[in-house]
Amino acid sequence: MNARIGNRLDDSEDLRWVRKARTGNQKAFEKLVVKYQRRIYSTVRRMVLDHDDTNDIVQDTFVKVYTRLHRFDEQYPFYPWLHRIAINTALNHQKKRSRRKERFATEDEMKFNKVGSAEENPMKETLHRELEDRVAEAMERLPFDQRAVFVLRTSEGLSYQEISEQLNVSVGTVMSRLSRAREKLRDLLKPYLDVED
Repeated sequence: MNARIGNRLDDSEDLRWVRKARTGNQKAFEKLVVKYQRRIYSTVRRMVLDHDDTNDIVQDTFVKVYTRLHRFDEQYPFYPWLHRIAINTALNHQKKRSRRKERFATEDEMKFNKVGSAEENPMKETLHRELEDRVAEAMERLPFDQRAVFVLRTSEGLSYQEISEQLNVSVGTVMSRLSRAREKLRDLLKPYLDVED
């Protein structure tokens, strides 16, 4: 589910927990953490690639959310607000670490959608895993600003306008970064995608 989509039941449940958490109810805040930490982890992980950095960013995100609950505007859904704090935390983290070379994600850490199981088709699974590795390597070679836009557009399903607001850049910049990211990924993955019959 992307940051735009929600439902009223979900939103009203979140709002109840937010209101309780604002009064110091730790269990209410824990419910919000349990509900959303995997989704936030997944988004941030695709952006920064490193497992340890992702964990730090997710933890920092929820600390910020807790300390800023009084700023949350109850007329809007909770998740998009949380999502934006997570993206900003990831961006700030990346700025601080911009000179540090990111490590390759291990096969177990980087999970993409599985096409089939090894029992169904071992060769297909092997080829799929090899492609996953190539995609992970290609994603790592993208500059962070391009990778962030690519993830928010393709994995999170955000519109250009929403990405523009999340990253505090113009829509034109979003489109340009996304175009460059797609072009670079196509070039990097071309040897693995061009299969002759």
